[in-house]
Amino acid sequence: MKKIKAILLTLIIAIVPMIGTACKKEVPTVDNANFDQSNLYGVCYLLEEREFDPYYDMQKEVQLMKNLGVKTVRQWMHFSNLMYDKNTLKKDACEKMHTLLKLCSDNGMVNVGMNHHNFNKGSNTSGKPYKRDLSNQNYIEWLNDYYTSWYTLVSEFPEVEYWEIDNEVNNSDFMRDANGQNVYNQLEMAEIATDMFYYASRAIHDANPKAKTVMGGLTEPNGLGSGTTASFLQKLYDNIASGEFGYFYNQESKSKASKNADDYFQVACWHPYVWNSFDAEEFVEINNEYYEVILKNEGKHKEVFFTEIGFNDVKCSEDMAASYIEEMFNIIKTKMKYVSQVHYYKMYDVGTTTSWEGGGTYSRFGLFYDPDISRKYPLLDGVTTAVNGKAKSKAYKFQQLAGGSGDLDLLVNSK
Repeated sequence: MKKIKAILLTLIIAIVPMIGTACKKEVPTVDNANFDQSNLYGVCYLLEEREFDPYYDMQKEVQLMKNLGVKTVRQWMHFSNLMYDKNTLKKDACEKMHTLLKLCSDNGMVNVGMNHHNFNKGSNTSGKPYKRDLSNQNYIEWLNDYYTSWYTLVSEFPEVEYWEIDNEVNNSDFMRDANGQNVYNQLEMAEIATDMFYYASRAIHDANPKAKTVMGGLTEPNGLGSGTTASFLQKLYDNIASGEFGYFYNQESKSKASKNADDYFQVACWHPYVWNSFDAEEFVEINNEYYEVILKNEGKHKEVFFTEIGFNDVKCSEDMAASYIEEMFNIIKTKMKYVSQVHYYKMYDVGTTTSWEGGGTYSRFGLFYDPDISRKYPLLDGVTTAVNGKAKSKAYKFQQLAGGSGDLDLLVNSK
C-alpha cells in the first residue's frame, strides 16, 4: 500500500504542473502573433484599367502574375461595373470577371474582391449620401440597399474567398457625400463605416457563409480624414462596443445588437504607404500601434491584410523602390506575423495624371510600365527604358522574393 501511495504521489507531482501549463492561456501580444504567411505576396489588379486596351490578353496577364510568384490578387469588383442596380447584374461584365477569377484560382492565387461603390442616387458612386441618423428613413433605406447590393454581388461570385468592404473609409476621398463634397468629420465617417461593415458582412455571409469579410483598408497615418489611423480604428471599436450598432434598424430590436467585431470584419486591413524613404524600424512601430488597438479591444489575435502598399518612382528611383520592397517584405516576415497578405499597388503604371500618385505627374507605382501603347509615356529623370509593358527592376525584385520564375516581359513581346 505504501508503494502504491508513493507511486500516486509521484504521478500527482508530475501531473499538476502539466495541468497548470495546459490551463495557462497565452496572452496575445504583437510578438506572439503567428498567422500563415504562405499567401503573403499579392498584387492589386484593376481589370477596368486594362480591358479597353485593344491588345489586352487576360490569359497572358494572369500568366504574368504567375511568373511574378503572386499568391493573392485584390480584384476591383465594383457594384457599378458589374451591376445595373442593387438587384440586376451586367451579364457580360460578370462573365468576364468569372473568367478572370477562375484563371487566377487555377494558377494557385487567392481572390480578394473589393467594392467601394454603392447606388446612392448621386453623381459620386463612392459617395455616402447621409450622415448616420436613425430618424432619417433615407439613411436606413440606403443601408438596406447596400445590403441588397452586396447580397446580389456575392451570390453571383461564390468563388471569391475574401470580400473587402469599401476602401479607405477614414479618407475623405472615399467618404464624401453623393455629390462628391467633403462634408463628414472623422467621427461621422466612423459611424457610417461601422454600419456599412455590419450590413455588408450580414449580406456577404447570408449569400456565402464560407466567405471571409475584410475591413475596407484604412488609409495611412494622418490621411485625408482628420486624425490618425489608430484613433479612427479605436472609434470603430467604440461604436461596436456601444451596443448602438450591429442590427438591422427597421427589422430587428436594439436588444439584438452585436458587439462582436467579427460580425463587422473578420480580417482587419489598412494601407501603410511609405511616401519617401523606407525606415524599417519606424514601419514596424507604426503598424504595431494599429495592431495594439485590435489586441486591446478584441483580446485575441486577428489576421491583418495590407490590401494596398506601394512605392512611387516619382518619390524615389526604380532601383530604390526595389530595395524598399525587399526591406518591407523581410520585416513583415520577421517582425509582423499578424500580416498574412500584402497586395502591392499596383501591377502597372497608368498613363494618367493623379494628384495623390505623383503630385500631378504620371502614376509610377507599377511593377511594370504602362502596357497600353495608345497612351504617351513620358520619361522620368534617369529612366531610359520606359517601354510599354516592360518589367521594372522592382518587378524582378518581387519575383525573386515571391519565388516566381519565368518571363516578365510577356506584354512587350505581344506588341
